[in-house]
Amino acid sequence: MITVRAYDETRQTRPTATPPQVTETRDGQAITFQLWRWHEDGERYDQEHFQLIPAENTWHVRVRRSTCWALTTPQLTEFVAEAGFTNITWHSPASSGYYQPVLTAQRAPSAQ
Repeated sequence: MITVRAYDETRQTRPTATPPQVTETRDGQAITFQLWRWHEDGERYDQEHFQLIPAENTWHVRVRRSTCWALTTPQLTEFVAEAGFTNITWHSPASSGYYQPVLTAQRAPSAQ
């Protein structure tokens, strides 16, 4: 089982940020958002994940950085098939109840 962002459209539009998300904590509302800087290949982006955490009369800021590979469903399907998996199936959020696409597959029986 693999779950990923729905990158098929995202790679076309290349957003530069995600909308802020507000979460209630015991100390107040925390705010989370991401900044994305796309590489020239259009497949990868550098991500900065910001969390603004309430602290008395100010905010603490946490930043995490990573590089992400925005694989489309056809690319990921091909990689999974090349790795020898079978019965590869994509499940949409509407059918799975999970907020992003889910791929399920079975390991091919081993030859004995």
